[in-house]
Amino acid sequence: MTTKKADYIWFNGEMVRWEDAKVHVMSHALHYGT
Repeated sequence: MTTKKADYIWFNGEMVRWEDAKVHVMSHALHYGT
């Protein structure tokens, strides 16, 4: 089963295109998994 990717997502308080939403590698959530 394939999941359809959203065109826009909520990111940093605004709606942005999926392709433009970047998370820094040192982000707390990525570092600690929380």
